[in-house]
Amino acid sequence: MFVFVLNKNGKALMPCKPQKARVLLKRGDVKVIKRTPFTIKLVGGSSGYKQKLVAGMDTGSKTIGYAVVGLGQVIYQSQVALRQDVSKKMEQRAMYRRNRRGRKCRYRPARWANRASMRANGRLAPSLKSKLDSHLRERDFVESILPISEWKVETASFDIHKITNPDVVGVDYQKGAQKGFYNTKAYVLHRDGYKCKSGRKGKHSNKLHVHHIVFRSNGGTDTPTNLITLCETCHRDLHAGKFELKVRKSRTKHATEMGILKSRLKSVWLFTETFGYETKFKREQVLKLTKEHYFDAVAICLEDGELITQNETVYFKRHVSKGDYQLTKGARSEKQIPVGKLFGLKKHDLISTPQGTGFVKGKRSTGYFALETITGEKIHASANVKKNTVRLSARTTTLIQQMEAAFPPAAKATGILAA
Repeated sequence: MFVFVLNKNGKALMPCKPQKARVLLKRGDVKVIKRTPFTIKLVGGSSGYKQKLVAGMDTGSKTIGYAVVGLGQVIYQSQVALRQDVSKKMEQRAMYRRNRRGRKCRYRPARWANRASMRANGRLAPSLKSKLDSHLRERDFVESILPISEWKVETASFDIHKITNPDVVGVDYQKGAQKGFYNTKAYVLHRDGYKCKSGRKGKHSNKLHVHHIVFRSNGGTDTPTNLITLCETCHRDLHAGKFELKVRKSRTKHATEMGILKSRLKSVWLFTETFGYETKFKREQVLKLTKEHYFDAVAICLEDGELITQNETVYFKRHVSKGDYQLTKGARSEKQIPVGKLFGLKKHDLISTPQGTGFVKGKRSTGYFALETITGEKIHASANVKKNTVRLSARTTTLIQQMEAAFPPAAKATGILAA
């Protein structure tokens, strides 16, 4: 474990051991500015001597891994869980806005089609922009506590054609799924076997339609993945709201997102690019470690055949929304929803109770809260917070918790862990 050090101007210096930090704190030469990870700031000047530190990033659509290697050992490692709820919250916000427009005034013209942000070149969807910002946010945090000399980033590449059709080989890559069909509609009808795919029981009409799963008015496209075959009866009933269509989620969603994130990271940042097969070889064959995102990041930092001393401390992080959007309810928003503090605590606060230490997942007016870990595992379903409860940290958009790395037994036996 290391203590991170800043100079009196807030610039990152080389980290020190906890023993040295205790001496500096006792003498009054430094002050504590952050507890997780533990960071101190010098009161006076320093030489500012720095050594080479290499940082690695294992990019991802759900989880990212970060690590910093220097002085022959792992100095910092973290794993960040990205937000997956942005699209859902955008839809919820639009629903509230539509209801409010109809409730609070006789008529107000819609403005969604004339916003400059919708016409901007290189525009990213809010869900993708959130994930790109999360990659850069943790990068900036690492650079704020350590003097990084070089960044190495694993840019994943996915074969979308292989994911959708595992049997594709050779010249088949030159033959798209729609080869030989007059148009997209003909391909979709053939793909669905000229049968209604609504999943409803009963008699279906003989006339077939091709339906947009996501309406074009809501940003849907004419690609085959957004089209499905329905009979005339089911198509009419679906638009009438008589049933809901159950469609399998796309298997290429995260692969497609990674392709977009990869190109955007390259356009805004200069780094050394590495690839997944190199990371896997160094992690499995050299370091003898299991599949974890922070272990991948450690492997990314290393040169071929390089061995280092591991660090048992890893910082798990999770990005969450700033707050709850819906604050009121009722016909005219006359009822307030208690999204603020309850017993002095808010959702996602890190608290310590006799029943356990964890993040507030759910609140009850009776004073019994649900607690969870940073990874979402249940700690206690009904912890009493009315007495003997201490708030360790307040809610922020980045939740953080220090934990032990998941080393395999073989790694502990070889003695490559830091003392």
